Amino acid sequence: MASEPRWQRPGQSQRRRCGLAWLLLLLVWGGRWLWPLLWIPGWLVLVVALWALLELVLLLLAPRRWR
Repeated sequence: MASEPRWQRPGQSQRRRCGLAWLLLLLVWGGRWLWPLLWIPGWLVLVVALWALLELVLLLLAPRRWR
């Protein structure tokens, strides 16, 4: 029996990417006191924060809807 192709809901990949960006930001920001993350430069934390903020703004201003 052939399996049906999985379709994604509109905007699901956009929401997943936004959630991943915020999760990465929280892990980097919250884990700065851990030994391996002590050497992460501040500019890298800032880049991750800007990426997460940009993803959130894009999700709020231009959500992907049905094509």
